[in-house]
Amino acid sequence: MAGKRRPGIGAEERTSKKIATSWLALVLSTFLGIGIAFHFHYKVPVPTNHLGYNTETGLSDFSEHNAIKIISHLSDTLGYRIVGTIEEKQSYEYIEQEIQQYKSDAEGITNAPKFDIWVQQATSAHRFDIMDKMVLKAYTNVTNIVVRLSCPIDPQNPENRACEENAVLLNSHFDTTLGSPGATDDGSGTAVMMDIIRVLSRRDWSTYKNSIVFLFNGAEESLQDASHAFITMHEIKDSIRSVVNIDACGTTGREILFQANSREMIDAYKQAPYPHGTVMANDVFRTGLILSDTDFRQFVQYGNLTGIDMAIYKNSYLYHTHLDITEHLQPGAIQHLGANTLAIVNYLAQNATLTGIEIASDVVFFDFQGLFFVVYSWSTAYTIQMTTVALAAVYFCYIVTKTHTSSPYRSVPAILISYTKSTLAVFLSMVCCILLPVAISFLLTSPYFNRHMSWFKNEWYGALIFSPMGLVGSFGIQYLFYTLPGPQHFDMEYGTFNSLMLFFAIGTAITTQTGVASSYVFWLYCFIMFITCILNEFGLRPEQSKIYLPQVGTTAYILSGSALALFYSDYAYALIDIFVPLTGRMGVETPVDLIVAIIYGMIVYMLTLPYVAHVHRFGTKVLKKTLVLLLLAQTAVLVAVYVGGGSYGGWAFPYDELHPKRLFIQELKNLTSGKITIGVAQADGGPYVQTIVDSLETELGVEAEARGGVNNMNDWDSIYPFSAFLGGYRFDVEPYIREHAIEMGGDLFDSLSGPFPEVKIYNDSYNAETGIRSFSILCLSPSYTWTVIAFDGLVVDWSIKDEKPVSESSHYVVRHVSGYGNDGWTMDLSVKVPEADRKAAETGDYKIRFEFTALEKESFAGRGEERLIGGVGIMSVVQRSLPIWTTTTWLSSVVKIWDL
Repeated sequence: MAGKRRPGIGAEERTSKKIATSWLALVLSTFLGIGIAFHFHYKVPVPTNHLGYNTETGLSDFSEHNAIKIISHLSDTLGYRIVGTIEEKQSYEYIEQEIQQYKSDAEGITNAPKFDIWVQQATSAHRFDIMDKMVLKAYTNVTNIVVRLSCPIDPQNPENRACEENAVLLNSHFDTTLGSPGATDDGSGTAVMMDIIRVLSRRDWSTYKNSIVFLFNGAEESLQDASHAFITMHEIKDSIRSVVNIDACGTTGREILFQANSREMIDAYKQAPYPHGTVMANDVFRTGLILSDTDFRQFVQYGNLTGIDMAIYKNSYLYHTHLDITEHLQPGAIQHLGANTLAIVNYLAQNATLTGIEIASDVVFFDFQGLFFVVYSWSTAYTIQMTTVALAAVYFCYIVTKTHTSSPYRSVPAILISYTKSTLAVFLSMVCCILLPVAISFLLTSPYFNRHMSWFKNEWYGALIFSPMGLVGSFGIQYLFYTLPGPQHFDMEYGTFNSLMLFFAIGTAITTQTGVASSYVFWLYCFIMFITCILNEFGLRPEQSKIYLPQVGTTAYILSGSALALFYSDYAYALIDIFVPLTGRMGVETPVDLIVAIIYGMIVYMLTLPYVAHVHRFGTKVLKKTLVLLLLAQTAVLVAVYVGGGSYGGWAFPYDELHPKRLFIQELKNLTSGKITIGVAQADGGPYVQTIVDSLETELGVEAEARGGVNNMNDWDSIYPFSAFLGGYRFDVEPYIREHAIEMGGDLFDSLSGPFPEVKIYNDSYNAETGIRSFSILCLSPSYTWTVIAFDGLVVDWSIKDEKPVSESSHYVVRHVSGYGNDGWTMDLSVKVPEADRKAAETGDYKIRFEFTALEKESFAGRGEERLIGGVGIMSVVQRSLPIWTTTTWLSSVVKIWDL
């Protein structure tokens, strides 16, 4: 009948509307915070005009335009600048030439700085431990370009050079790793430093009190040899008081401050116009979870310096690949790095006191959306954090008292038990939100599913794939809470909302006692929830809600949801941008799907914290439906992943041209056995390598031999210890070469032109009384670089400075690199001869086995140049079999065993 409504329909509609409106308000507030954080997190400054002139200050200023020209020359014109190659020599000659021009341009400017230039070529050795491996590094004639800007000479007191006695060091490296032209790593740092020299050399230095030393080091990728050479041997090393290191592992976005070890240097970073950094990055980097290292290590270890370490880090899919070129640099990224670096070093030279700086890790620092930078001491942090905990405890006591007073039949012990249960449930929600996505990772990587790394090429895919199960874990615990024995909250939503604050108050109290500076994250969550609870209790709830449900106002959810999302999203973006691309080079044995599942589970929980209370608003029936919907959503996503990841081009296929799978291809010529093999190794545990292997088996006409473990590492000694990450296959290419050779003798190497490496010993002597054999090794490697010699023995002395050998018999791997024009190197050894071999040592018959590996200069960069064998270029044969979604580091090595 018209005008009549069936009983109950209106109530159901109103309830459904309330549910939808309530959820919509909370979700929209969360995405509002996420969206605002996204805008600021990925915002980079607009590049300045190409003249690099600031019309407001009247000073010369940093110019991305100028820096890009330098980067383009280094990476696009010169290209692969690997130590030992002609491009390395051309690089330092170009840098020196440009800086000489800056010096000439500064002449005649009133109060221009004193301009000093050195070209350092140094030879030495050092120990470099990485990934639990001991690596002995030797280097010969690596090159540094060193520039110093200091206060102009006072005509009245020309002997006063106090300004030169206190210097801040600004460091970057101009060499590149194997297979990369290094536009950002570290062409960006080199270009930034060069333009800063241009800028500062034109300023009035009469008000400056410290000098700036610019170190353009030419051997970082060979395990930080050139920085070691400077800080241990250069004539002005003792004047260095602090260091600012700039590097890169990405091509886009803002630079990040990820290492800092003193309050003074962190305060200097406050001068940056576009700050981006947190002590959390500092703490994470120290754990070793981020498999990377910079020259900063050498300055701290050998110079005992304090400083800061900064890097461009986003889009590191292209890091150490052939795709690290100028074309892929984001406009504004270099402006961000350059403007920040200029502000920091200018402050340190003009205003800071560099003497008496002490290494310290008890400093809390973080930026807020790149708008400002917060720094305070740990003592201040301790006071703030524990005060907040105390206030939270007072508020909790008030809630308990109020609940007991308004409901006298509810005893204080019963109320405390109910809050204990709900706080425990909050904790378990976090645990399950983090761990349940792990089950999805196991399913994705199971033999029946086989969809490894489906999230790799688009970081947000991880949120789509793992979030539903994370929410199931978080909300499922809340559903199970109703089944727990003992007293419950009169209002589950209200009690759980307060328990969220209580949980983070407890977390703040515990983490604060550990002294870890990153505990400020717990404190901020505690503070935001504390303020929201206070506001909800004394003003945000609708008037009628003080008598009727709900007890938590929608405004409280909007405030907490948006505030927490705004705060945490900045960290979530950085975490994802670092770790997701990193999984492509973490090694074949690393469970990267599991790691990414845990990361997204943690992010989901931290971004949806208020939801843990909100799911109680409409009772268990709606909560149960919510869980069912989430499970259905998770099932739909998994079906889509399975369908979309089955072939190249599908949405869940993990790789494409700009998000490639990393391969290492090595032609290994064994001069001892006479065999020539092709090694194919991958740097991740992702799928589809078998597709490549099958293609190569067809092309080469031989079956691949799986290589792993110790044997595989020996194949790749030329890049030890990173060989530990690799897993792959080996192909015997002799049949292919013989079939396609133009001319072929009995031995494969008969048609291969030399020269070949050679290892000799001289000054060989044996002391029968001590049982010690002493000698010098001479390694000759014309047209080769990155040589490695491996041996076993009880070494009692050697020529590696400042390092003692291991006290027992060990396996040693010595990596060596030479600057351009050097074809050999030496090392002195004294070895304890085993008792059983001493008679042989007395007659000169005791031998030590040395395995020597060397990289050929011409083909390891993948530039299409290689030594033909019987007229066959085997590397080009392999290259045409590789799909477009791979990026390759090409190595051509020779290996030989000498018993000497």
